[in-house]
Amino acid sequence: MTAADLWVLGNLTIDDLLLPDGSASMGMCGGNAIFAVLGGRLWSESVGLSARIGPDFPRVNVDRLCHAGVQLALSEVSAPTIHNWALYQSSDRRRFIHWPESGTHVEQSLLPEEVPPAAGQARVCHVAPMPITVQSQLVEFLAPQPALVSLDPHDEYIVGAEATFTDLLGLVDLFMPSRQEAALLYGGDNPLGAARAFRAAGPRVVAIKLGVEGSLVFGVDFDDPLHVPAVPVETVDPTGAGDAFCGAFGVVYGRTGDPIEAALHGTVAASFTVEHRGALSALPFNRALAEQRLTWLRAALHTPRTEIERPCGWKTAS
Repeated sequence: MTAADLWVLGNLTIDDLLLPDGSASMGMCGGNAIFAVLGGRLWSESVGLSARIGPDFPRVNVDRLCHAGVQLALSEVSAPTIHNWALYQSSDRRRFIHWPESGTHVEQSLLPEEVPPAAGQARVCHVAPMPITVQSQLVEFLAPQPALVSLDPHDEYIVGAEATFTDLLGLVDLFMPSRQEAALLYGGDNPLGAARAFRAAGPRVVAIKLGVEGSLVFGVDFDDPLHVPAVPVETVDPTGAGDAFCGAFGVVYGRTGDPIEAALHGTVAASFTVEHRGALSALPFNRALAEQRLTWLRAALHTPRTEIERPCGWKTAS
C-alpha cells in the first residue's frame, strides 16, 4: 500500500454555534480531526483520520467522510460525544462550553494502542488539539516511526505544562499553534519571538496561525519568520479554520518539504472552511476555485494588499 499523505489523530464533536451577529446553528458536525483531514483532502486523495467515536455521534457524518474519500479508523467507545456550545465574540475570540452530558476530552481522545499502523507510515501524522497528557503519549509513540509528526496544542492545557510542551518540541517536525496558544506558551503576545523560540527548541517548521491576519512561518533554513496573508473571503463561521490549515499544510509539506507552499495551501483550505457552517458543509470542494485562490495568494505574498484586487465570485466556495 502507498503511504497516505496525511493521517490525523483527534476528536469528533457536535457543535452548537452562536456567532457574533447573533445567528445560531445547532447540532453541527465538528471536531478538530474532521476539519484537519478535510483541509488535507482539498489537496490530496490519500488522507486518513483516527478518533474515538461515541454512540451518539451521527453515523451519517461518517458516511459523508467515507464518500469524500477519507480513510477512517475509528475506535468505538461508550462515552458520549463531546458536545459544545461555541460562543463567538468575534472571529478570533471564542469560548467553548461543554454540555452537562457531554463526553470529556480525555474520554474521547485516542491512546497509542488505538492508532493504526497507517498513521505512523503516512508522510505526515498530525496530532490535533487534545489534553497534553494524551498528546505527549501520541507524540512519543509516533516519534520513532517514519511519519513526520505535526503538533497543534490545545489552549486549555498549556498553562502549567509549559515544560512538557518544550520537551515535545524536540520530538515533532511541525509545530502549529494559534496566536493565543503561542502567547500562552511563550509568555507574551509576540509571534515573532515565539516563532524563533519554538524553532530553536527542535521542530523543522513553526507556523503560528494568526486568524484573519494569516500566519507566520519559520523554517530551519529561514533567516526570519515570513508572514503569509489570509485569503480575503466573507467569514460565515471561523470554527475549524486553524485545523484545516494544519491538515493542508501537512499534506503539502510532506510532499514538497517547502514550508511556504505548505502555508499557502493551508491558507486556501482555511478560506473554504470559514465560508461555511459545520465541518462537512464545504463538500464537495471546488478545486478550480482553490487553484484560483492559490494563484492570488502567491502574488499577494510579495505585493502590498492594496495593489491586488480580489477576483469576483469569492463570496462563497460553491
